[in-house]
Amino acid sequence: MKTFIIVLSLLVFVPCLRAQQISPIANTDGRKTISLDGQWQAIVDPYESGFYDYRYQPSANGFFKNAKPNNKSDLIEYDFDNSASLRVPGDWNTQRDQLFFYEGSIWYKKSFDYQRRPNTRLFVYFGAANYQADVYLNGQKLGQHEGGFTPFNFEITNLVQSTGNFLIVKVDNKRRRDAVPTLMTDWWNYGGLTRDV
Repeated sequence: MKTFIIVLSLLVFVPCLRAQQISPIANTDGRKTISLDGQWQAIVDPYESGFYDYRYQPSANGFFKNAKPNNKSDLIEYDFDNSASLRVPGDWNTQRDQLFFYEGSIWYKKSFDYQRRPNTRLFVYFGAANYQADVYLNGQKLGQHEGGFTPFNFEITNLVQSTGNFLIVKVDNKRRRDAVPTLMTDWWNYGGLTRDV
């Protein structure tokens, strides 16, 4: 009777394990990697206009699309290619005087090419982003991560192209009452892609 109960419990427990998010990749230093560290194009977005429409609803045409105007009458009011850059890894507070006290969203963009190899899986791995990060590859949302000092990753095997890839990350370090850091803190609230990508 005890054996039956254990088997039954395992059958109920196993489907729950499969539904959980993939844990961060281990031993990144021992794997073949391509660093995306360096200069990333960045757009400061204090009003969240790159994510929300005028009714403050998520926009289907946000900055993550990396849209380009087809003609002079297209109203695209951002351009990563002509924006200033920020160094990754690094916080934005110490890279530009204007961002020293900034709390809010900044969009990062990195373009890259990648020659796919057969029978391999490909992941984009972030050492950390402070504090909330929304990650997109080629206009498709990969996911979201919350937590300023923990690594996270997303599988990109089926989304990566051999040329013209663009990885866009919206990083938001706004303090909230129900989050870490809370509204009153005793440490500096750095923002940005603060560890290796």
